[in-house]
Amino acid sequence: MANKLSQQPWDTLIDENLKRVFDEDANADLPPHLMDLLDRLDKIPVADGSGSASGAPSHSQEEAE
Repeated sequence: MANKLSQQPWDTLIDENLKRVFDEDANADLPPHLMDLLDRLDKIPVADGSGSASGAPSHSQEEAE
């Protein structure tokens, strides 16, 4: 049980640092070549279940924020 108590601060520190790193990565801008690819994919007509073609949802950087 004493070992469990001594691990608590390290576990908390690791958890906080991992969360910080993943949050920074999740909020980072996509590289321009990926944004260009998403824009090109948005322009491709996609057939929905009813047989008519419709555009895919937009993935622009402004909408993600």
